Amino acid sequence: MTDDTSGTSGNRAVMTRRGMLALAGASAIAGCGSFGTTGSEPTIDAYDLPDVRRNEELESPVPPSVPVDVAASHFEAARERVRSLLATLPTPLGPDEIPNGHVRQHLTDAASTASDGLDEARTARTELVALRELRSAREHARYAAAGWSVADRGRTDAPFREEHSQTVLAAREAMQAHEYVGTDPVRAALVHARIETALQRANETDGRPRADSELLAVAEWGERAESAQAYLDDARHLGSQFEAALPDDSGTLEPVLTAGAQTLLAAVRDRREDLPPEGTAGDRTPGRMVLEDLRWEAENGTSGLSEAIGPASAVVDATGRLARFRALERMETRREAGELARPTDAAAVRDIRRTARDALTAALESSAPRELVRTVLVDAGYEVMSADRYLSEHRGEVSASALDRSVAGYWHATALARAAPPAARQAVQALQSD
Repeated sequence: MTDDTSGTSGNRAVMTRRGMLALAGASAIAGCGSFGTTGSEPTIDAYDLPDVRRNEELESPVPPSVPVDVAASHFEAARERVRSLLATLPTPLGPDEIPNGHVRQHLTDAASTASDGLDEARTARTELVALRELRSAREHARYAAAGWSVADRGRTDAPFREEHSQTVLAAREAMQAHEYVGTDPVRAALVHARIETALQRANETDGRPRADSELLAVAEWGERAESAQAYLDDARHLGSQFEAALPDDSGTLEPVLTAGAQTLLAAVRDRREDLPPEGTAGDRTPGRMVLEDLRWEAENGTSGLSEAIGPASAVVDATGRLARFRALERMETRREAGELARPTDAAAVRDIRRTARDALTAALESSAPRELVRTVLVDAGYEVMSADRYLSEHRGEVSASALDRSVAGYWHATALARAAPPAARQAVQALQSD
């Protein structure tokens, strides 16, 4: 899982391989109604396709969350940090301050992104999303401030590198000292998984900056130092808030989480061994796209507890992968029943999209543990968002096959949403097996 957008994947911005390609290619074919058409292929008027609102293109229908309250003081401290960093910059930042236009634009864009992040955090739909927005705002503000400090005071990367090293050391110590306190194994798994991931991100050392100038290289070191500290701050706060809400006699759940993770990972390995053969490489129908994506997501990931960030992340990640195996089975059944034919009219596309969104809602309202189900639904929501964004790019008459990626995304989301509750119940059973 990530601490940014998803509960089950290991990427910061969660999208499948197909989803990324969809977003990258959407603009290229927008308005090209004849793209991919043949003389006999049906066409669909884009005007009749689902009306996708702008916010639906930009936000997942299911934002990530964490079952612990974030103190208002923590949010305010992050906002003040952003404001104080931005206050070090001259306004406006012009050619007199930074003669190099390329460098100046990088710093100006970073400052603008940081300022926008403050607004995004205020309107965030969950506290976890607000934390993500403020963390990003801190990173961008520090990038701009560190870059300006080179031009203004001749600072080098040395103090930022030292700061980063100290934060990494503190994060490693925090990981070693982390205790898996709690009373409810499911809630504990969800909270501790977020803490594990944040500490891992704070602990990252990913080599030299990629900037093409000395000033921007220093700016990157400033951003890196701030990012590590922001992740460490969030991890510490989530831990202290979670612990403060527990009874005084709460003990450790690490043995329970470890045993549950091992049980779930064993189930993942068993499922992987039973996967059917892959399909024909030349088949690029939307049904085949979904099957390939789900298979890839189910196969790739943590195989054993030793590879996981920690036992809590292993529980959450394994739950997501088991949901994908179930979704894959569901799609295989639909394929065998002949239910995955490419839609040839706008009404069918509208129905497929509506079904996906209804499936998300139904999964959230199921009797399975809602927050655990949600970790899977976040990724399903990104499938819908990606499909919506791709769909909204079309204009005029488009071939039915031009909508394949959107259709595949909606089918993927539907299958994953319907698989999420039983996968969550399987996880609960594993955690309660002792």
